Amino acid sequence: MTEHKIKTVGSYAEIWHGTASKSAGGLKKSDLMKHKGRIISRKKHAAGKKAILHLRKLGYIAKKGTFKLFSKSMAHSTSKKHGKRHTRKRGGANGVGAVMGSASAPAAGSK
Repeated sequence: MTEHKIKTVGSYAEIWHGTASKSAGGLKKSDLMKHKGRIISRKKHAAGKKAILHLRKLGYIAKKGTFKLFSKSMAHSTSKKHGKRHTRKRGGANGVGAVMGSASAPAAGSK
């Protein structure tokens, strides 16, 4: 049987599956890990966890349904902001006056 030649530089997936020895940045398989099905750097994962812990100490928490951290007062607020209510007007872009005849135009019977 012939042996497969291993690439020197490859993607994270190629490194993970053993078809490449290292990434363009020099990471080897021992430097990578899986998180939520994705192949990521161990150092980058640790730095992200550390950053979130630092923000939590400053008073920020995660809010359900969003992808960012909020201050504690903003995360627990339940009031909703209501936008401006829009009313529909007839007459298209120029308004009602253009359809009915404008006030500045002279009447047909007067001179």
